[in-house]
Amino acid sequence: MKRFFIATLFIVACTQKPAPVASDTNAADPAQRPAIDVQYVAVPTMDVHARADGAAPVIATYGLTEAISILEKKGEWSLVRTFDGAGWVKSADMMTGAELDKIAAGATPRFYVAPRQIPFNARGEILLQAKVNTDGSVIDVTPVKNTTGSAALAVANADALKEAKFYPLVDKGTRKTFVYEHRVIY
Repeated sequence: MKRFFIATLFIVACTQKPAPVASDTNAADPAQRPAIDVQYVAVPTMDVHARADGAAPVIATYGLTEAISILEKKGEWSLVRTFDGAGWVKSADMMTGAELDKIAAGATPRFYVAPRQIPFNARGEILLQAKVNTDGSVIDVTPVKNTTGSAALAVANADALKEAKFYPLVDKGTRKTFVYEHRVIY
């Protein structure tokens, strides 16, 4: 009886499938890795590159405040999940959820590219009113006040403001147009 029981156990053990060996899908496909963090795009347009190199081909683009899954960090670069794989972005182009909440709560216009300074030997103040579209581009500038006595200086500052770029204002997921008052004191 004892032999029969041992023989039965041996036959059952031999006919069972071996336990599967865990495979490392991370090595083959980085997009299958679990995210180590979630951050948000902090610039108007963020390019995703094929390699951790600014000269590498752009494989995807994300817009301001979009959520991004971080898969890996390597120096100033982060590997992120894209719609159809993974790619590399500059870590400085992203922000945390707390930073996003702080910006959204304030809804204050911020320069992405500030207007260049116009050097001039004068005293006074120039106040300009800029209309800004949903992309953060200045579409129109109107002089409101000029106590410098130089119309050319007001025009030069208006032209500089037209070249500036703002972070888009986002309210409840929707980009907003806005009017910005720009004050230059000499």
